[in-house]
Amino acid sequence: MERSERAERALRLRGHRERFSRLGWALVAQMAAMLAVQTALLLAAQALAPALAGSGVFLWLVSVLSAYGAGVPAAWLVLRGTEEAPPQPGAPLGPGRFFRSYLAGLGLMYLVNLATLALMGLVGLLRGQTVENPVDNMADYPLVLNLLLGCVIAPVCEEYLFRGLLLNRLRPYGERFAVWASALCFGLFHGNFSQFFYACAIGVLFAGVVLKTGRLRQAMLLHALINFVGTGLIPLLSGLGEAGDWLLTLLVLAAMFVGLAFLPAMRREFSPAPGWKGLTAGEAWRCFLANPGMLCFLALFLLLAGSYLV
Repeated sequence: MERSERAERALRLRGHRERFSRLGWALVAQMAAMLAVQTALLLAAQALAPALAGSGVFLWLVSVLSAYGAGVPAAWLVLRGTEEAPPQPGAPLGPGRFFRSYLAGLGLMYLVNLATLALMGLVGLLRGQTVENPVDNMADYPLVLNLLLGCVIAPVCEEYLFRGLLLNRLRPYGERFAVWASALCFGLFHGNFSQFFYACAIGVLFAGVVLKTGRLRQAMLLHALINFVGTGLIPLLSGLGEAGDWLLTLLVLAAMFVGLAFLPAMRREFSPAPGWKGLTAGEAWRCFLANPGMLCFLALFLLLAGSYLV
C-alpha cells in the first residue's frame, strides 16, 4: 500500500513538472522569438541599408518589435489553453497606499541596484574590463521614444506577461510561491545580471500589488512611474549639470530611506493565500525548477548574461 502511494505521488509530481515545463517553454519561446527577430532585422539592415544600423530610431524599433511584438505573443501562444486561477477579487490601492507602494518600489530598486553596481564593479576589476550594462544602450534612443518604451510599452506588455499570464498560472500552488516564482522569471527575462537582481526585487512588489488588489492596471502604473525616473527624470536632471547630480543623489537617498521604511508595514498587510494543488513549498520549487522547459530557460539566461561578462 505504501509503495502504491509513493508511486501515485511520483506520478502527480511528474504532472506538476510537466505543467511548470510548459511555463518554461513559453519563456524560452519569448527569448527565442526576440533573438530571431532582432537578428533578422539587424542583418537585413546591414545588407540593405547599412546606415540604419547606427540609427537610434531603428535600434529602438528593433528592440520593441523583437521583445514585445514577437516575444510576448510567442509566450502567449505557448501558454494558451493552460490552466489558470480564477480572477482575484480585491480593492484598488487608494492614493496614499499607492504612493507608499511607489516609494517602496523606488527604494527597493535603488538599494538592490547599488549592490548590483558594486558586484559588477568587482567583476569588472577581476576581468580587467568594465562589465557592459545593456541599459546604457538606451541612451542612443530619442528621449520621446525612450519614454514611450519605458512608460507605456514595457509596463503594459511585461505586466501582462508576468503578473497576468504567469502569475495566474502559479497561484494554484500558493500566493507566496507565485510571487517569488514570477519575480524570478521576471528577473531572468531581462537576460543580464545588471538588471536581474533589481528586476526580481520589484517583481515581488508588483506581484504583491496584483494579488492584493486583483487589478493588473495598478501594477502597470507603478511600473510606468518607476521606469519614468530612469527614462525621463534622470535625463532631465543630467541636463542641469552639478545641480542635477545633487538633486539626483537626494532623490536616491530619499527613496531608499523613506521608501524602505514602508516595506515592513506593506509586508504585514499582505496575507498570501495557500495553494490548492497539495504540494509543500519544497515540492513546488523542485517541480518548478527541475523540468526541461525551465532548465532550458535558465540556460538561455546564462548564455545571454554570460555574453556581457566575456
